[in-house]
Amino acid sequence: MINFNKNKLINETLDNYFETFSHTLDTADYVPEKYNVKISRYIFKNMKKAFKRIDREDRKYQKEFNKKFKAKERIKRKKLRESKRAEKNANSSLKS
Repeated sequence: MINFNKNKLINETLDNYFETFSHTLDTADYVPEKYNVKISRYIFKNMKKAFKRIDREDRKYQKEFNKKFKAKERIKRKKLRESKRAEKNANSSLKS
């Protein structure tokens, strides 16, 4: 099963990351290398935090999705059992 929710969140995070990174490339010509390395580390560290938040939110989403899915399945099974009982009762009343 493809996890579309997580893919959307990852794409959004990467878009923000690459946009931020592109701004640092503009300064690469006149900012000392030492500071560019620090900036890149800072951006990467924040990206890792963002991915952790994505994982956390995705776990919440998947948990809710599974609860809803299981509830729907229970309702389907209950309706199926009730229809089988009604059919069985109808057949037994016809035999009598």
